[in-house]
Amino acid sequence: MVFRKYRAVKQWGKMDTRIFKEIYNSRNKRKMPAFEVPEAVKALGVPVFDSNEIFTLSNRKNLVEQAREQVENEIRFTEEQHPLQKNHPAYIFEGAEPMSDGIAQAALLTRSVVRNGLPDTILHNSAAKLEIDEEMVRDAILHGERYNPTLQKLPARFDPVMFWVRHIRLHGTPVVKRNNIILNNLLRHVILGGRRTQTLEHSLQVNRDAPLSVYLSGGQYFSKTPLVLRAQPHLTVQSPDSVVTMPWAGPIDIETASTEPLPDIYPISPIIDFETDTLYNDDLLLNRSQQQTHVHSLLWSREQDQKYPWTSEQNMANAILTTYAAAIAEATRNGTTELKKPVLVRGVQLVNGRLDLVAMQLNTLKLTEQGENTEKNIVWIEKGLRLYKPKPYYEQMEVVEKLDMNVFHKFVALMLGFGAPHVH
Repeated sequence: MVFRKYRAVKQWGKMDTRIFKEIYNSRNKRKMPAFEVPEAVKALGVPVFDSNEIFTLSNRKNLVEQAREQVENEIRFTEEQHPLQKNHPAYIFEGAEPMSDGIAQAALLTRSVVRNGLPDTILHNSAAKLEIDEEMVRDAILHGERYNPTLQKLPARFDPVMFWVRHIRLHGTPVVKRNNIILNNLLRHVILGGRRTQTLEHSLQVNRDAPLSVYLSGGQYFSKTPLVLRAQPHLTVQSPDSVVTMPWAGPIDIETASTEPLPDIYPISPIIDFETDTLYNDDLLLNRSQQQTHVHSLLWSREQDQKYPWTSEQNMANAILTTYAAAIAEATRNGTTELKKPVLVRGVQLVNGRLDLVAMQLNTLKLTEQGENTEKNIVWIEKGLRLYKPKPYYEQMEVVEKLDMNVFHKFVALMLGFGAPHVH
């Protein structure tokens, strides 16, 4: 909810100035009592010196020299480089900068063939038909938009038309926290609904705000300067059962997709939007990386900038790269350098009431110098699906408007779509 903090009306006139001066002068006339050594200190026999006495002593120079020698003899900590810090430059992706060419740029960087829309066998899967009514989804959304009692200082409101107006600063639940609560509730409904209907037979383990970092080198763009993909999704879902990473496309579909060309975004460079920094850590960073678990999905949200909002293409490109990082982490979590069989990882991004659904099937880890690797990855996307119509962060939401249950059913189908729909 959004609140305006109570602030009393202040008025300052010439009478207040006169009264203030009188109070101020009267306080300045008061004399503080002299400091007296406590009786407990006197009983200890501790010598007490006046703070100004150091300037009147004749041996002041000797005292300063003794202090200098004492400081020089103390242990000094030497400046050492962090053991993980390296001087090698690297490209950094943290989801802070939008991709200039959107989905095409993300597909080129991940060597992926884009498929618009989820497969029909996944959408019409009987296991994805859960007993979750519309009222439960509305309540899940209102938990983040209205019921949460967080009182944090919200960002300053920017009006693109009346940009010179300074609006009152409000307090309430930040947008990212609202969206995270909504994603958390939706995932809980899916897990509990799958348990009730016995369509979800394996357990899912959820970690919140766990960091993710993968390291890529080689290929046409990262042979000299490697790429580090970093993210901190709100929900990282893993399972001890490997069925959650079963691919959707079979060998024939992979071979057909590998013959399709990658998008051409010339004259834009695919790496133009990456930050450049020194390499800090080239090891895999993934929660439960030492356990026998498999990454099922990532769920996260982001807040649109008031002055420079991202387009739907840029939001989807960010979702593709983040899901690609999770797929790389799943494929290389045990130090593996070769991919024996394809793996599939899901990604869900919530931005301004819209869901970006991603299913990344990683078919290869090979990146040749010329970029002529025959195998390509496959990514299924659903871009900018309007789940509900949100209010601006400075307004109260009383009811959920324009809730689209078809979008929620697609979300359920993505989360519960296990196994290869194409057996060939």
